[in-house]
Amino acid sequence: MTIIITIIVSIQYHTLVRPHPTLDLHRPTTCFDLSQVSLRSYTSGKHHTCGGILIDSKWILTAAHCFDGNKNPWAWNAILGEFDRAVTDGLERLVKVDTLYTHSGFVLGAGNDIALLEIVPPVSDFTQYIRPACLPGNGEKFTAQTCVVSGWGSDTQGGYTSRTLQKVSLPVLSPDTCNFLFGHPLASGEFCAGYRQGGKDACQGDSGGPMVCYRDGVWKAAGVVSWGYGCANAYLPGVYTNISFYIPWIQTVQQISNQPGKRDLLPTFGHSRHFVV
Repeated sequence: MTIIITIIVSIQYHTLVRPHPTLDLHRPTTCFDLSQVSLRSYTSGKHHTCGGILIDSKWILTAAHCFDGNKNPWAWNAILGEFDRAVTDGLERLVKVDTLYTHSGFVLGAGNDIALLEIVPPVSDFTQYIRPACLPGNGEKFTAQTCVVSGWGSDTQGGYTSRTLQKVSLPVLSPDTCNFLFGHPLASGEFCAGYRQGGKDACQGDSGGPMVCYRDGVWKAAGVVSWGYGCANAYLPGVYTNISFYIPWIQTVQQISNQPGKRDLLPTFGHSRHFVV
C-alpha cells in the first residue's frame, strides 16, 4: 500500500517543457493550433486550468482528471481561438460548458483519462483561428511518427504557465519501448511520447490538451495530454490518452446526448449535468 501511494504522488498531471522558450506575440498560421481550447473554472479564479481539443461544433475532448477539483460543468467555460492570454484581440470566442461526460472507468493514475464537454451555444461558424481537429480512425496508430503537442503550460517543472500558446514536437514511442522505460505496461488506452534523453515534454497545466499528428493531408487528434513522472526527465516520456482507442466511447456519448431520456438514466456525480459513461 505504501508503494502504491508513493507512485501516485509522484505522477504529475501534465505542461509543455520546451527546449528554448520564446515569447511569440504573433498568432500562429499553422492549422494544428486552431483546435486548441483553454478551459477555465470559477474555482481557479477563471484562470487557465486545462487544455482541450475542439472536435466539432459542439464538443470538446479533454482529460477526466481536470475535473477532480470541480465536477460542476456550469462552473466551467472554454475559450476558443485563444493565443496570448494577456491580450484580448477580438478573435477569441467564449463558450459555456453545458454538460460534462467522464469515462466510467477513470481512476486517477490508472487510465481512462478522458472526458467530453458539450458546449452551448454550438460554434456556428469556424474562423481562420478556430477550427476543429479531425478524429483518427478507430484503432489508428501513430507509432514512430513525430507529432505536435500544444498548450499554455510552464516551461519548466514547477514553473509558471506561459503567456502565449506554445508547441513542441515529440515522437510517439512503441508500446514495447514505453513498457520498458516505465518498467510496467501502460493502460490499454494510453501511449507515450518523447525523447529518451528528455528535455522536451508535457507537464502540469497542459493536461487535456492536444497531441496532433499530420497524416493523409490533415491534422488528426492522436492524444490527450494526461500524465508523467516529473517533466522532461530522461527515460520518462509523457503519457497520453490514446484517442483512437476511445472512438467507440466518443460515439456513444454523442449518441446519448441526442437522447435526453436515455441520458437521464445515466449515473451522475455531484451535479445533474455531469454524467458518467
